[in-house]
Amino acid sequence: MKYRIRRLLLVVSAIVVIGALYNVARSHYYAERRQANSILAELKGISKIQLHAHEDIVEEVSSSRFAVDGHPDSVIVIAGLDEYQHEGGFSVGQIGKWQLRTFGRRHLGAYQEETGEPVESHYRGFHIQLGPTSPYRSLFPFEVATLQDIVDHYAELLIQLETWPREAAPGSVTLEDGTTQFFYVIEAVE
Repeated sequence: MKYRIRRLLLVVSAIVVIGALYNVARSHYYAERRQANSILAELKGISKIQLHAHEDIVEEVSSSRFAVDGHPDSVIVIAGLDEYQHEGGFSVGQIGKWQLRTFGRRHLGAYQEETGEPVESHYRGFHIQLGPTSPYRSLFPFEVATLQDIVDHYAELLIQLETWPREAAPGSVTLEDGTTQFFYVIEAVE
């Protein structure tokens, strides 16, 4: 009898420990999803929220897409939101029918093996960086420091982006590191 009770307690304890480990692992696995949902839940006037993610070791949210209330067929696409929570910056890839593109040349982390000198690389991007310190802020006649600003000024942004440069003659901004980033818009094909 004593032996059965011990065995039963051991089995029950093992189940509890395995269940706790499963909950901890699941909580960590979906951490970015919960973070993105939390940030987007604070925005007023949005609906049709879609998170796009991929699996690595954990699930990583690569972009969020949502509509603006009162604007039929509206869409805003933003890249991952981890920077938004820490520094207030965020990457916008699409507003309405306009997809945002960037390109340039700068140091992206690679160094020459022999000399240790930084190597500049060409890059292309599918978003522009907005937020309180964005070099793009001066291109707008209204505040674009937060996601709520983008939602609140959706209609004005559509008008503004209508006049933005196209690929054949891109515009440019100077980034914090002194390099030039070129930008343009294209019409989304969906």
